[in-house]
Amino acid sequence: MSSEVDLTKATDQCVMCGMCLPHCPTYQVSQHEAESPRGRISLVKAFSEGKLSASASLETHLQSCTGCMKCQQACPANVPYQDIIDRGRHLYLGQLKLSTRLLQKISIAVLTHQWGHQLLALSSIVAKRLPLKNRSVRLLTLVNKPNTFDKAINSQQSVTILPGCTGSLFDQQTLSSIVKILNYLNIGATIPDKLMCCGALAQHSGHLKQAEKQIVTINHYLSKHNVSEFISFASGCGRQLKDHVANAQLVHKDIVSWLAKSTKINSANFESSRKRVFIHMPCTLDDDERDNVIELLNLIPEIQLLEFNDGIACCGAGGMQLISPEPSNRALLDSKINTIRTIQADVIVSSNIGCSLSLQLGLKEAGLDINVIHPVTLLAQQLKH
Repeated sequence: MSSEVDLTKATDQCVMCGMCLPHCPTYQVSQHEAESPRGRISLVKAFSEGKLSASASLETHLQSCTGCMKCQQACPANVPYQDIIDRGRHLYLGQLKLSTRLLQKISIAVLTHQWGHQLLALSSIVAKRLPLKNRSVRLLTLVNKPNTFDKAINSQQSVTILPGCTGSLFDQQTLSSIVKILNYLNIGATIPDKLMCCGALAQHSGHLKQAEKQIVTINHYLSKHNVSEFISFASGCGRQLKDHVANAQLVHKDIVSWLAKSTKINSANFESSRKRVFIHMPCTLDDDERDNVIELLNLIPEIQLLEFNDGIACCGAGGMQLISPEPSNRALLDSKINTIRTIQADVIVSSNIGCSLSLQLGLKEAGLDINVIHPVTLLAQQLKH
């Protein structure tokens, strides 16, 4: 969205029918109108028209939205909720002190640039030695060392992998697992030397220009290197890339869907496992991608697959809520942890690194020693050599 006129038109599309309410996770746990999609639309509209002043309460309601987009999918009027909430957050930034805005931009830059990752890697060494750990410090302890996986083989068939900023920072294990599986299938892989971010973190924090620059960087790389097909492995990044990068000439797939469509994967041999695997389906997966997760994991003989049936679609970790969750976000995570507590699972799999990190933090706080990994990591672990 480029102007307040667009924002006014978009908010006016909402007829306040309430069909979004049952689909909104923050409304489910709070039953608060301002924590619902139509409530937030009303707040953004009033704020953009100068009828509502900036306040801590307004900021809380804008920030707590996890961006699951279940409301947008259910909306009969096709209200562009994603645009509205992103633009609303952008407008709210203008009410903050310059120092606060700069601090936010620097924080996003640290998470999405190579120099920032080097700084966080050094900080993680210190964080692991601190006796008392708040959420940000605990998150620092999960920062990965730079990858040490074997180089991808050369092959007639090859694919480009975009790890993204979070994959490079927190999920080297999944990246290594993908390369391992591709090598096993005699498929080559290209991984950019330059760290690139899909822009989702900046966009959903209201820093729209920063997000646009990051998308331009990815598009430039893909064009310069004549990439026709590429894959990602964090479902949140995948949705952002589909919306802003992929087109008729440029095919993008999540790694799970890409493997599920590969005829080679069916000839792979997997060790049997009787592990009870609890599957967390991120909000950012569509129905086909969810089916592909089940399909791939069922390639492992004797595997026992369990799914969340708590009636809540989201873990509450969307965007910056992973770092500084609002009360509704915390309630969503607590609901997931309570469900996990009642089920004797050996491992949890999730296709979104944000969800995975949030679950890891929640499990540690609850004293539950259960690993959270990507589905392809479980596949790679069970490959017969």
